[in-house]
Amino acid sequence: MKILGLRLGIKKYIVDIGLTPYIKLLLSYIYKLIANFKDKGEKIMLQVLVVIILIICVLAIIPPRTPKIKRGRKIIAESVAEIKKIRIGGVEQSILIRGNNINNPVILFLHGGPGNSEIGYIRKYQKRLEEKFVVVRWDQRGAGASFSKIPKDSFTIEQFLNDVDEVSDYLIRTFNKNKIFIIGHSWGTVLATLSVKNNPHKYLTYISVGQFVNMRENEQISYEFALTKAKEVNDKKALKDLACIEEICTYKNMLKSRKYVDKFGGTIKTVPKRGLGTSLLLSTEYKFFDKLNYPIRAIKSSRLMYDELFKINLMTDVKELEIPTYFIMGKYDYTTVYPLAEAFYKQLKAPIKELLVFENSAHLPQLEEEEKFNDTLIRILNNRQRDRGDH
Repeated sequence: MKILGLRLGIKKYIVDIGLTPYIKLLLSYIYKLIANFKDKGEKIMLQVLVVIILIICVLAIIPPRTPKIKRGRKIIAESVAEIKKIRIGGVEQSILIRGNNINNPVILFLHGGPGNSEIGYIRKYQKRLEEKFVVVRWDQRGAGASFSKIPKDSFTIEQFLNDVDEVSDYLIRTFNKNKIFIIGHSWGTVLATLSVKNNPHKYLTYISVGQFVNMRENEQISYEFALTKAKEVNDKKALKDLACIEEICTYKNMLKSRKYVDKFGGTIKTVPKRGLGTSLLLSTEYKFFDKLNYPIRAIKSSRLMYDELFKINLMTDVKELEIPTYFIMGKYDYTTVYPLAEAFYKQLKAPIKELLVFENSAHLPQLEEEEKFNDTLIRILNNRQRDRGDH
């Protein structure tokens, strides 16, 4: 039934945008071309090739969409489910908005990276959150569906913070809120921490997931973790590659070190129930070429922001936040390393603060321990909403 529905949807889309006569003309030409081949094997090969080309062409023109939120077979009247582009910081950027009730509190998620956008795979991970909140995912400039010809000199922390500010204002205005919740992951914690510091009046609560603190120290500790693990298992190739790294703070060397941080469990400790690659491939929220170019766009963003990342030292730049602050850390996180995040948490002043350690996670507790993560968010945010009485 799903396949039939997809076929009918594709057919309707082709009709809607007026491609039917062109496709008929193309097919007519292809049939004539095939008829000219006398060898049966060549005909079959050509037919297979044509089918593949047609599938790619159809996939390339299917626009992004997000399913409506239903109870049973009926769309929930008060729900919101949309993916759209809005103009932020002078460029078009994509946001995904989903929730069972448009009047619920709003959560803005800031993804990691830079460049590791979430819209293309995250929907199935956040279903429980959608029941209680309006959940907003935003592909930051240059990432995922927000990729375009963006001036390279705009890839600065200052510009990204301005973008966060504009997105926050858009959500406050659109949903008629006094304040919203903000959650950052990895690189997104840099943006969230500084945004909360600069504009505390816009946010109810800040939740950090995999807190980023200081790039230079972070990469050194990550490297030492990988080297120690390589020695423990006598991984000769890893030991050889890591021994060649003299200066960790170059982009090439960082990637080489991170390769072994990943291999030895510093990024993922517990394999997520849903594979990210499969989730991305089957997603309707990204166009075909957004999926195809996902890793390239992530690399481009991280390269452009690399020098900026080394300017960051939240330990010295942020001593206090004026709103309730919660840190969620995977115990085995050596991508944004746990010891640094813990040290930052201890020195940080906030009206309410709490450090929550996920015992079976590394850098992705929101995926590795999905149910626990969602339960934790719902508990925290419901408590904060009740205490503040802000809707």
